[in-house]
Amino acid sequence: MAVHAITAVRVDGNSERVTHVLWGQVSVSGDQFEVAPHASPVIEVVDALAKGDTVVTVFPLDGQRVAGPEVRRAVDEAGREGIEMVVTDSDAGRRLVAYHGLITNRALIGSALSDGV
Repeated sequence: MAVHAITAVRVDGNSERVTHVLWGQVSVSGDQFEVAPHASPVIEVVDALAKGDTVVTVFPLDGQRVAGPEVRRAVDEAGREGIEMVVTDSDAGRRLVAYHGLITNRALIGSALSDGV
């Protein structure tokens, strides 16, 4: 089983659902990327989770990457698969798209996605 880290998300403006992620495989310790972050449809994250892989979020803080919550598979009211954060008491009420580091990086993933993904 692999460990992946999401560094940014693309959110549909109407549904507020995550449609794409910028992510890469990280070392088990999580301190370095083994596969450089690349843009992918969110269903690839869902597939990785179904295989038993671990997917976490990472955020920039003072020039370094800081680990955030893990993500898990989620199904909305319409039956569409997607992802959501595994929240703890300190994260209560927050959603994946609400985290500052991921939202700030929307321009970054938009640029990566315009390159053909």
